[in-house]
Amino acid sequence: MAGAMLTPALVGMVLWVALGAFQFGYGISELNALHERFTCSDALGCLHLSESGFGGVTVMFTIGGTVSSLAYSIIARLAKLGRRQGLQVSALFFLLGGLVLGTSQTALSLGLARFLQGLGAGISVVLVPLYLKEISPPELSGEIGILNQVAVVCGIFVAQAGGTAVMLAKSNWHRVPLISAGIAAVQLTIGIFWAIESPVWLESESISLGIVASGPSASGLRRRLWGMSEYEAIEEDDSVDIPPAFSTQHVQPSFRDGLWIVALTQMAQQFSGVNAILYYSTSILSSVMPGRAGTVGLLITLVNALMTFPPIFLVAEDRLGRRRLLLFSTLSMGTLCLVLAYSMMHDNAALSAAALVTVIACFSVGLGPIPFVILPEVLPSQRVSTGSSIGLGINWISNIIVGATFPPLRTALGAYDGHTGGLVFVLFALFNFLAGYFIARDYHYEGIQP
Repeated sequence: MAGAMLTPALVGMVLWVALGAFQFGYGISELNALHERFTCSDALGCLHLSESGFGGVTVMFTIGGTVSSLAYSIIARLAKLGRRQGLQVSALFFLLGGLVLGTSQTALSLGLARFLQGLGAGISVVLVPLYLKEISPPELSGEIGILNQVAVVCGIFVAQAGGTAVMLAKSNWHRVPLISAGIAAVQLTIGIFWAIESPVWLESESISLGIVASGPSASGLRRRLWGMSEYEAIEEDDSVDIPPAFSTQHVQPSFRDGLWIVALTQMAQQFSGVNAILYYSTSILSSVMPGRAGTVGLLITLVNALMTFPPIFLVAEDRLGRRRLLLFSTLSMGTLCLVLAYSMMHDNAALSAAALVTVIACFSVGLGPIPFVILPEVLPSQRVSTGSSIGLGINWISNIIVGATFPPLRTALGAYDGHTGGLVFVLFALFNFLAGYFIARDYHYEGIQP
């Protein structure tokens, strides 16, 4: 195959699609830095929410994401929505949610706004990995697929920075969600006047839905995205429609086996312990280094962003590849969770901080981005939307379970670890080792046999 070309059209489409993942990350973090403005007791610019009320508003985002991730595949088929139209619907939810949140003064309107944003996020996490995969030249699909996670962590960082700036300047907090609404408006405008449909969707799902495309053909869209030389090479390649993960054996994966890999990697991502750290890092460290817990928490967020970039250069199979990155991530995180448990139970502040930061770094190079990269590769092409919805629904539900059970589980195990909170990380270590075992046994980049 000829060398892949990064044409202006391809770069523009990748950036437009990645905005959906950016919005997801932004939604995750946009209220974090604003916590005090929601729960303070002074009369000026405060909403006077209780901690439980603020928690309820926060969780509405996750509920919305779970609902739309699980339901999107069915609704998209009934409404005959393509990838481009689906991202437009996602942007519309982000626009409405951002506008409502940006004008909210009550807990009810805040909850509604977060639910709307969650609906947009759930659609984005289903579509963005698929869309990036389907518009990418095969030899660059892994590298471009990593940009999904890069966009997510960039969204988290921008929201955190924006919220922090608002708090320091004592300015109106409504500006933070209005930024999201503005980005959504840009998404919608580009989607209407310039963005193009996925060639793979036109060749597979649109046919099964009985949709006759009125615009350019799939081959014409590839020609526009990849350039003439790439297009001519692809025209001669009979395996273009076979996911690269299976091209060596020229077989399509079975839905059952592919869905198992999707479910395994999505659960491994959430039950690795990373969200317990990202959600509760300040609380975790307060017992061993109360004066610096917030600083280490900020460092953890920064490391999470920076360490997402190396996989762009490592994901290709002639380098480390997908499977090795996953195994490195799970096994390293398992080992470091044991180190974290030991350091917390022995009141070693420096080792605890180092272990937390390193756990996040190991997550960011493997379990963070790779499950989204392989998601469209391990499923049959005509059932990839269904499998993605199921897999990402599992991801959201696992996220809820970890977020809801970590504090009480940590408290319950405190009776056995001197109330240091360290023993709970032994459970995360065991899960990481178990996930690594199943990944080593069942996931092989050259293909899952049907």
